[in-house]
Amino acid sequence: MSIKISINAPGMAIQAHVKDEALTELIKLTQEYREEIGPFSESPVSAARSSAGNPSETTSEDAVKSFIKSHGAAELLTLVKWESFPDKILLLGAWHEARGGSLPWKSADMDELFSQAKDKGPANFPRDIKQAIKSGWIHAATARTYTVTGTGWKRIGEAIQRLQIG
Repeated sequence: MSIKISINAPGMAIQAHVKDEALTELIKLTQEYREEIGPFSESPVSAARSSAGNPSETTSEDAVKSFIKSHGAAELLTLVKWESFPDKILLLGAWHEARGGSLPWKSADMDELFSQAKDKGPANFPRDIKQAIKSGWIHAATARTYTVTGTGWKRIGEAIQRLQIG
């Protein structure tokens, strides 16, 4: 078994497989030279765990959920500044899921979330949810219930990272 590493820097992208014996040295380097960047920084324990075997997107998805949980619905819409209803549906659906709301959620849940966020909901929810589904951000669990996809979580994470950097 080998460990896959990726190094991305301006003008450079390197991927390599290294021997298992390099794990402790990689963890040391990561801990020693870590640059803390907002809510997406991992603790040394989670960094070791993710590089120790099966790296996945769950760490960043968990960070996104944690960030979302720490904000109110209206505050989140104001921070991210997405204007279209498919975007807002994605963000509020993720907020609902991150806070432990019913899964899958339905349009009535979305009406309540827009109300909580003190925002006018979409006039044509079926059209807007179809657009979010077509974009791959939302998955239709049944004909009238929905969940946020991995692509949706990733999109929200990218928007939040832009907030942290910008």
